[in-house]
Amino acid sequence: MSLHTGAEGFDELLDGGLPSGGLVEIFGEKAVGKSILCFQIAYSVASTKNVLVIDTELGYERSLLPYWSKPLAERFSEKVSVLKVEVEKRFDDSKKRRANEAVLKEAIRNLLSSYHIEATESQLSQIVGIAAPSFKLAAQKNANCIYLLEEPGLVELMQLHGIDGEMYVSEGGRVEFRLRTGGVKNAEYSPIGDFIRDKEIGMIVYDSISAPAKSTFIGTQDLPARSSSFAFLLGQAQKLSSKFSIPIIAVNHISVHPHNPSWTHPYGGLIVGYDFKYVFLLEKEPSASKLDGYPICNRETMKKHNRILWAYRHPRIEQYGLAALLMLDERGFH
Repeated sequence: MSLHTGAEGFDELLDGGLPSGGLVEIFGEKAVGKSILCFQIAYSVASTKNVLVIDTELGYERSLLPYWSKPLAERFSEKVSVLKVEVEKRFDDSKKRRANEAVLKEAIRNLLSSYHIEATESQLSQIVGIAAPSFKLAAQKNANCIYLLEEPGLVELMQLHGIDGEMYVSEGGRVEFRLRTGGVKNAEYSPIGDFIRDKEIGMIVYDSISAPAKSTFIGTQDLPARSSSFAFLLGQAQKLSSKFSIPIIAVNHISVHPHNPSWTHPYGGLIVGYDFKYVFLLEKEPSASKLDGYPICNRETMKKHNRILWAYRHPRIEQYGLAALLMLDERGFH
C-alpha cells in the first residue's frame, strides 16, 4: 500500500505515493522547505503508521515542532503525537563478565582518586559511554506516533545501524574510517532494527543524511572515507527498508560545481546516487516565462504554486524529464 505525502503533485511523481520499500531522496538549496516537506510526510504517514525521524541537524525540536506541529496536526490528524527517543548505552548481558554502569563508575572514580584526580559525574558518564559495547533506543510505545531521534555524530549514527567503526587522522592529515572488531552487524538486529520491530515503525526519515558527513569530512583528501562511510550507512538503510518493507526518506544538501554553478547534484557523490532509486530536487519556483517551457505533470490542477519538484532520478522518468508544482503555505505543502 502506497503512503501519501500530502502533496498531490509529489504523489503523482511517485506513481500514487511512497513505495512500500526503498530509499527516496529530496535534495535542494537551504531554506527551500525540505525539512517542512519531510515533517509533513511524517505527519501524513503517522495517521496510520508510526514514523521514526532521525534529526542529525538538531533542528526539529527547536525550529519545526513549535511552528509546524499544530497546523500539521489539524490538517492530517490530531491524534498524532511526537515523542523523543533516548539513546541508552548498555552492557551486553550475555557476556560472562557482567558489570553495570554504577559499579564501573565507582571503579573508575576510585582509580582516578588514587592518582589524586577528581572526575565529575558527567566525565564519568562519558568514560562509561566509551567502554559500553552496545546501544539501545528507548521510548514509550504508542500508536500514531512520530518518534524523534537526535543524533548529529557520524560514528554514533553508524553504531546505531550496527556499524562498529571509528574515525582517525592519518599522518598526512587525512580523515579515515576504519572498522573495529565488531565490524558490520545484521541491520535487522541493530539498535535501529530493534526499534523498528518494537515500535512497529512504518517509515524512517533522515534529516539530513549528509550533515554528519559534512561536519566530519571537510577536505577533498577525505573523499574516500566519506564514500566508505556513506556506503556502510546506506547499505544498512537499504537492508532495513527491504527487511521491514518500509520507505525511507532522506533530506540531502546540494553540491554546486565551483566552475559551473548551474550544475547541481546531491551531496555525497556516486555512492549516494547509486543507493537512492528515487531522487527529487526541490526548488523555488522560477519565473513564469521559464515555467512555461517545463514538463509539468499537474499544471492544470495547481492554480497556486511557489515551489517546483523535479524528478532527478526515477525508474520511469528521465532526469529532469518531469516536474510537479507545489504550494507551500501556513498549512504545509499542497
